[in-house]
Amino acid sequence: MSVSNAWFQIQSAESVEKELSECKEKGRMVNAKDKHGDALVHFAARNHCLAVLVALHKHGADMGAINEHGRQPLHEAIDSLECVTYLLRTCSVDVNALKRGDWTPTMIAGNFLRSMKGRLDIVKALVDAGALLDRVTKDGRTALHLAVQEGHVETARYLAKQCPKAIIGTTNSGRLPIQIAAALVNAPETSLEITSDLLSNAPVSLSTLLAHRDKSGRNVLLDAVVSRNLALLQFLLSHGANPNETDTIGRSMIHHASMIGHLDVLQLLARAAEEHNWLIKWDVPDTWDHWTPLMHAAKEGNLDIVRFLVERTNDKEQMDKQGRTAKDLACIWQRESVAEYL
Repeated sequence: MSVSNAWFQIQSAESVEKELSECKEKGRMVNAKDKHGDALVHFAARNHCLAVLVALHKHGADMGAINEHGRQPLHEAIDSLECVTYLLRTCSVDVNALKRGDWTPTMIAGNFLRSMKGRLDIVKALVDAGALLDRVTKDGRTALHLAVQEGHVETARYLAKQCPKAIIGTTNSGRLPIQIAAALVNAPETSLEITSDLLSNAPVSLSTLLAHRDKSGRNVLLDAVVSRNLALLQFLLSHGANPNETDTIGRSMIHHASMIGHLDVLQLLARAAEEHNWLIKWDVPDTWDHWTPLMHAAKEGNLDIVRFLVERTNDKEQMDKQGRTAKDLACIWQRESVAEYL
């Protein structure tokens, strides 16, 4: 049976009743799909037309219909609390239905657009209906990972308390939720709040989380360095993060800050080291090409950092694998002011 496009544009319960009352094949029409696999229940859910959903359910529509993208009405309605509640409580749809084989409704709600602030009310409704919070996407992210990456503080806090083991869940690349939080570039206060919350509620020790490395060897401290989150760095260092730890190619937070040009990060570390009498390894070469932080800073032309490091290193003449000094690198990359200083 062919169905006109007008059927899929219905947005009132009255129109549904009228069309179905005049149709000889109501059972087929109510579940008819367009070329993308969308039934009217998908359009109604997407447009938050609760009255249409109620009418369709009354006439036997499949409230768990799946379109070509693997989305069910629950996925489509995820930013409407009343539609979500109706589908869960009255229609008894699967709260853990997967979209394209890996995204659950809770993941979508927790990740929903930053402008929506995260839909904590909807996440709670899904959890109350039995949502499983340890489900992961194809790349290993849980609903907690997704809420954190969008900076949704309250949603992340709620998910962590409901499923503490998600705090220590890693993505396929080995990333913890705290690392994703620490990497938030444009929201330093949010980053600090989420990271401190997760560290406080984790089912393992603080030292275990601080020592965790993803598959690139990066830990939460290095993420905070790259995002230039000074408050978070202060928090992590004061709670035992080791500033001399390195990634898989031997680069510490000093290497990374020197490369990127984050002088304030290095100054913070120097103050903390002086206050706590820490031994900081300012001039250790990495294991990739034997570049020291000074070499990285020289290559990038970060003169202020070069000056800062020279004051703290005994060997400006240290050479890399190819026998080049920091000054040589500055000359090669035409960093004239750096080369002149060195």
